[in-house]
Order: sequence, then C-alpha cells, then structure tokens
Amino acid sequence: MGVAAKIINWPGEAYRFVKLYSQHLPQAFNAIFSMPCALTLLQGTLRGSTQQVVVLYVGRRLNYAYLLRMMFDVHHEVESRVSNLLAFRKQMDRMSGAADVIVMDLGWPYNARLNRKGGYLDVPDWVNMAIEMPGEWEEVVGNFRRTARKHDLRLIRRNGYRCATLNSRKAIEQFYDEIYIPFVNYRHAAESVVAPRRHVIKRAMKGRLLNVIRGDEVVAAGIIYPEREIMFSLWMGIPKQHLGQQPEAAISALYYFGIQYAFDNGYNVFDFTGTRAFLNDGAFQFKRRWGPVIEDGFSPGSILIKPKAGNRQAALFCQQVPVLTRSADGLEAVFVRVDDAVDGETFARLEKDYGCRGIARMTVIEISDKSETRSMPNGEEGCQYRLIRCQLERFAETYVGIG
Repeated sequence: MGVAAKIINWPGEAYRFVKLYSQHLPQAFNAIFSMPCALTLLQGTLRGSTQQVVVLYVGRRLNYAYLLRMMFDVHHEVESRVSNLLAFRKQMDRMSGAADVIVMDLGWPYNARLNRKGGYLDVPDWVNMAIEMPGEWEEVVGNFRRTARKHDLRLIRRNGYRCATLNSRKAIEQFYDEIYIPFVNYRHAAESVVAPRRHVIKRAMKGRLLNVIRGDEVVAAGIIYPEREIMFSLWMGIPKQHLGQQPEAAISALYYFGIQYAFDNGYNVFDFTGTRAFLNDGAFQFKRRWGPVIEDGFSPGSILIKPKAGNRQAALFCQQVPVLTRSADGLEAVFVRVDDAVDGETFARLEKDYGCRGIARMTVIEISDKSETRSMPNGEEGCQYRLIRCQLERFAETYVGIG
C-alpha cells in the first residue's frame, strides 16, 4: 500500500483507485478484455549511447511511445506483426531470435500470468511518490534534496514567483482549455492520457487551482485535490504561449507552492500520484528532488524485460535503461556495468543521481570474470547496497532473477 492508503486506512487500494481514477475504469475494463497484441522488431541507437540494439516489443502498445523514448535516441521498425493475447507466442518465438532484448507490455492482469514462473524482470509501469509532512516547515525543506534547496528555491526567489489559489469555475475551465490541454499535447504527445474536461472541473471545484504568477502573468498552473489528510497533485500545465521556452523554474515553483499549501493547511501527505519506474525518466528525477517516499502501490501493471543469454548488446541495453523492479523487500533499483568496474565511489554516485526514500535496495550487476554476490555498507535511509559480479554468459539469468 502507498503512503496515502496507509494514512487513510481504507479497506484497500481498490476503493482509492475508484474514488480518484473512476474516469479510467471504462478503459481499464476494456483493457482486460481487449485481445489485440502487437509484435514489433525495432533496431536503433540506445538512448545516451552510440550502441546499436535490437528490441522485440510485444504488447498492446499501452506504454509503447514512452518505451521508445526511454530505449532509443533513434530507431526504425524492422518487422511488425499483429496477433492477439491468445496466439502471440508463436510469432514471438519466431521473431525473438533476431532480438537482443524482449520487452513485454501486455498490461494487467496478463503480465502477471506471463511472469508467474519468472523469466522476466518485473518493472512496475507506474509507482507512487508522496511527501510525508514532518511537524515543522524547516524539516520539510530539510528533506528536499540539495538540488532543490540550492538551485530550485534560489530560482523561485530570483524570478519573484508568487502563488494564487482559486476555486472559480471560470478560472478552472480556462486552465483546462488554455493551459492543461496545450501542455499535455505538447509535452507528452502520443504518450498522453488526457483527463476528461468534466472530470477535471469536478475535481478542481472540490480542490484548488494553483496559479504561479510572475509580475501579472500566470506562468504555470496546477490542480490539487484534498482527500482527508492527503493533498493530491493531479494535473498541471504551462500556458501555450510559453511552451516553446518554459519560464525558468516555473514547474519547480508549482511543486514548491503546492507542498507549502498542503503543509500550511494541515495535510499530512502531499501525493505526486503516478510516476514511471524508469530511473532516467525526467519526471522521476524531478519529483525526487522534493524528498518524497516512493512505493509500489499505484498500479498492478508491469513492463517485463528479458535480455538474451550471453549477449553483450543486451547487457548494454540494461546498462543504459536502469529501472526499479519489484522484489520481496520492496522496490529495488537495478544498475548494470558492462565495461566499467565498480569501485568504492560507485554506490555514492548512484545514490546522488538516483537515490530516493523508499528504495529498499540498490543492486549493481558488474560483468566480470569473477562470480560473487556481496553486500555493501547501507546507504542513506537504510537503503541496502548489493554488488553482483557475473560473467556475460550468466548475465541474463542473473538480471531476471533480481529480487
């Protein structure tokens, strides 16, 4: 259960899901009974690298556009087929021989059935991030990561940002039409799931519209929504005239003022809601600056990853795409080092670049002539550190066996 669910102490996550995300239920039920399944062989340059890799994507394109962005800088389709969830395996077996990595995007509940005997690394499609409010505002700010304290807050002050809270229907409708929709379409394009206008207005009328203002101009805005002791951050955007060049630290100001509003009004949690479990994702990196706890309680869905045995390009893929995985102890961050040996500073660097409260363990798999598993001194917030050294021939089974 997530932070919010534990504080509310409702019977289960199902009620919370229905309460907050009921507008998605028709799509959810449709997904359960929807049978089409795409199989696409992709070749491209790994994101942030010069290495070429071949990936077989199998799924219902639930996260397809997002995965392409996380995996590749540039890519092209080698082969594409359409099957269904009852008969895709024959096509997958035929096409997988050409792939370095298989990425499964079947969605809940099919991901669990496919992986019930293991064989894939289980990456949540979405996780939850929420700030647990301490008793004093100084403690809230003290929990921000250094980047937020030294950089974001300075830019907020330098730009003279202030915040206005509104609850008028006209202002909320204007937010939806002129800020939220242009921002979602510009920023997320094919990845976007646009919330219905009626639903946003209904939630916002029970919550607040936050406008970040510089001078006399709104430069960012967002909807926050209260539920008992929790303030949820639901939707945000930037006015369409600023989409090409976003005002400096405007989104930072929106987060900061939202957290401050929740604290000042006695809420115990500020909930960022859904965040991706890919550690190089920009939203994950941005949200973790503000000191949240990350937990696996937002979605039962998974993205399943299976590298080919003994394949160097598969190991390079896993190196360039660090992820969170589900393990017995909670969320585990998985990193791979193919050519670079792990040294005494490796875990400190990873903590600096990816650390977030709620990550139970950080594991680094190093491709090496040695074979060993070694626990390292624990990191911040009690996060366990683990080093696994294995030969390339053992990498695939080691990787999918994490957890």
